Amino acid sequence: MSQNAPRPGQATFAAWLIIGGSVILVLTAWQRISTLHTLEAQEELQRVLSEPPLSGTGVGLEGLKTTIRVLCMVAAAAATASAILGVQALQKSTSARLALTLLAPLVLVGGFATRGFFAPLVVAGVAMLWLRPTRDWFAGRPWLPASASTPSRRHDPFAVQPREGIDTPAKPEAPVVPPAPPAQESRPTTQPGPHSSPYGAPLPETPEPEPAVSPYAPAKRPGALISACVIVWVSSALVSGMMLLLSLVMAVARDDFFAELERQQADLDTQGMTEADLATGTFVMTAIILVWSVAASVLAVLAIRRQQWARIALVVSTAVVGLLLLAATLVNPLLVVLLGAALVTVWLLLRSDVSAWFKR
Repeated sequence: MSQNAPRPGQATFAAWLIIGGSVILVLTAWQRISTLHTLEAQEELQRVLSEPPLSGTGVGLEGLKTTIRVLCMVAAAAATASAILGVQALQKSTSARLALTLLAPLVLVGGFATRGFFAPLVVAGVAMLWLRPTRDWFAGRPWLPASASTPSRRHDPFAVQPREGIDTPAKPEAPVVPPAPPAQESRPTTQPGPHSSPYGAPLPETPEPEPAVSPYAPAKRPGALISACVIVWVSSALVSGMMLLLSLVMAVARDDFFAELERQQADLDTQGMTEADLATGTFVMTAIILVWSVAASVLAVLAIRRQQWARIALVVSTAVVGLLLLAATLVNPLLVVLLGAALVTVWLLLRSDVSAWFKR
């Protein structure tokens, strides 16, 4: 009971607690963000600002709304990754359990802004993955259920032993079976075949040699994995190139760019940000996207080279990107193409044939 041991019920319960709590936490976070502009939510936030501990901090209503919005997005992103890693934990992935442990503080801190109790449930499920017998199952050690681990009763050396035949019925003797008579040899009456000798005795057939298969021959790489990595490489190159081009325009012809933008979209709302602020934000966003794209491309290369932890990290990274793109499509519907690419990539990486290839 080491490698092929059945999954403990505690591990199944903990993983589904993580998955279910994470899904509900994502929905709760987005519902909280979508209702921040309502009159009821603003009255509640004003009441929170007028009471300790925020009464003397100088935090305004807009600052508190921004903080809640950021925390909810952090909780949603961490919960999305936790739901995916919970599925991997059901498949006995130790790297998924470690990643869940690292994401647990983000889930807990971000969950405070959702006004729900689902974030502590997710953290409790992560903690259960480190308790026995789940801990022994992940380590490949034999584990026993509670009924089998109870100590048996000791034998009493002073107890009166039952006497066979008197206190207990005697064991019946096994019946004696006479030996069977020897079988008579019979001469073959059929004609000698092509594989028989002239005297009637069959000749041993020579088996055809089978092609030698090396036990170290690598299994065929799944096409779904190759397709997912190609999508990652193409999307990363496309997005990085577009952001680098936009940053170059901002650095060289910033005034002309904003003049043309204002001419085409006269009612564009910049949320009170100046041109310098928008340019700085573009540079920072370009740097983040560039680093993220390079990291995703490297993870795709390692996944092609059959690194299980790289596949899980790539799934988490793509899911977080998809969650961010889901929010960005509300502003720019054209980003739905990248959102579809992210969803297809996650689906391809989680296919059963891809998971089986990594387990060989």
